Amino acid sequence: VACYLTLHWGITSASGPACPDCEVHMAAGLDVHLHPLVLINISDHVVRFRSSGRPERALGALIGAQEGRRVDVHNSFELSAEESPDGRTIDVEFFTLRLNQYLEVFPRYEFLGWYSTGTCPDEQDKSLHKKIQEVSGNENPFAILVDVEKMSRDKASQSEELPVTVYDAAAHIEGGDTKVTWNEVPYIIDTLEAERIAVNHVAKSATTASAGYSSDFTQHTSGLSNSVVMLTNRIKELLEHMKDVKAGRAPKNHAVLRQTLSVCQALQATQPAALQKEFCGEFNDATLVVLLATLTKASANTFEVLDKFQLAHDRKQRPRHHPFG
Repeated sequence: VACYLTLHWGITSASGPACPDCEVHMAAGLDVHLHPLVLINISDHVVRFRSSGRPERALGALIGAQEGRRVDVHNSFELSAEESPDGRTIDVEFFTLRLNQYLEVFPRYEFLGWYSTGTCPDEQDKSLHKKIQEVSGNENPFAILVDVEKMSRDKASQSEELPVTVYDAAAHIEGGDTKVTWNEVPYIIDTLEAERIAVNHVAKSATTASAGYSSDFTQHTSGLSNSVVMLTNRIKELLEHMKDVKAGRAPKNHAVLRQTLSVCQALQATQPAALQKEFCGEFNDATLVVLLATLTKASANTFEVLDKFQLAHDRKQRPRHHPFG
């Protein structure tokens, strides 16, 4: 999801995965805006569960702001839940504590709903939805489901559709029983300026980390090292070819021989002695700067110790005045 997010700013996603086994309708009139931090948190939660081999579904809470028909989902946090034959049981104390902490930092936010993984809501989700209503006090929380299997299929087919679906539950009385129907809500990915900068930074950091680099300097030196290794391999191949030509195992190709001669002349033009001298000069300069910085710091610490010693010595030498003697 995080990879999709960096590519699609403001893309609408009104259709989700088909749900042939559950009753889902399309809802109209709501304007739901998902912000990048929510998608990044959910994707990170799902990936950690899958990496650790945990079979249970990820579960978390959604917070944000709602004004009229516009709903902005700004942030999310994980929930502690346990699987049971009657469904998932939520740790109410943990939920209340985390929600109060977030609302203390973001007083404009409120609890909006919950998220989990799955293709479409099932019977266990209905009981979970009812429990969340009782715990949070929100009579109509939203539900976001992430289709993990669809993520794997889309990664293979390079699909550009987010595997995220937003649902709004509606309860009505039918035959004396309360029946819950799920309404699929269209949403858009919305970003503020600060969020856009942060997501770009996360995307660049993820790309750098996936390539094995920890800094720009490491990336630069790694590129130079790879270039030198590749040049060495190519020179070895040319040397083996020239040996084969000299031994008669390979035919003579004058065009290849001329190109090999030009490569050899280019290598001789680098002047290794001058390069080594320049490298040693730069290394000595850098080492000297580090040494000067160390001496400056040591001098500052020495002056600080002397000032403290002088202050303590002055206090000892100062005569004491007794008011009665």
